[in-house]
Amino acid sequence: MNNREWYYAHLRWAVMMEGKEGLRKWEEAVHIFLSDDPATAFQRALEIGHQAESVHEEGRRSVENRLAQIVTLEPLGFNRTEFHVDLGPNKTKEQLPFEHMFYPELNEPASVF
Repeated sequence: MNNREWYYAHLRWAVMMEGKEGLRKWEEAVHIFLSDDPATAFQRALEIGHQAESVHEEGRRSVENRLAQIVTLEPLGFNRTEFHVDLGPNKTKEQLPFEHMFYPELNEPASVF
């Protein structure tokens, strides 16, 4: 019997520019994976985060993408077949009247890849 549990890990990286600029921005991602227990899941989240670190040059300055934080790490349960990932609120740049109607069934979903 498989006792592995699904975990949700929200990771945050700092994009750091060498010199005075320092922190340029944050990058975040959610990873969902199987693990044996919370301690192993934390180590896996760290491994995922460190694997995504990178360094590149912009002119003569170095830009590093560094794992900064495991924001959340939550068990999701066993034998799951669906997941919900809340992406949080987003500010709108457009104005729509209350009477505006949406027709999601008429829109083709975009591909992420």
